[in-house]
Amino acid sequence: MKLKRRHVKRGRVEVIPMIDTILILLIFYMSFSTFTKKEKRIDAKLPLVAKAGIPSNKIVMDLTLHVKDKNNIMVNGQAGYDSETVRNAMMSFSAIGQEATIVIEGEPDTPYQAVVSVLDACAQAKLEKVAFRPLPEKADAAPAAP
Repeated sequence: MKLKRRHVKRGRVEVIPMIDTILILLIFYMSFSTFTKKEKRIDAKLPLVAKAGIPSNKIVMDLTLHVKDKNNIMVNGQAGYDSETVRNAMMSFSAIGQEATIVIEGEPDTPYQAVVSVLDACAQAKLEKVAFRPLPEKADAAPAAP
């Protein structure tokens, strides 16, 4: 008796589903790549190099304003200033044409309004070189001396 041979189907790689999958992945990656944002440029004005020094009518001053509260402000280590006297001093600096670089320091327990009033005094005097310097927090319990 003669048996019929079975035809064994040979396996083959289906290309069309693979092309469909790659096309879907390509569309997916292209669509989501447009949502990334590029870093934007920050417009900053860099200081210019002074030519042969500072003009004789301008004196550069560095001031440190240490704000404890609204009525207790130290200017370059000298106490006895309040927000009004600081404002008057800043106005006098701008009136005589002195350039001042001001650093405002505030203690951690200083009210925010006190620091803002000093900043407002600088803004009213049209002083533009103002920076903030935070002070470290005070230690709660100081070690006892032996």
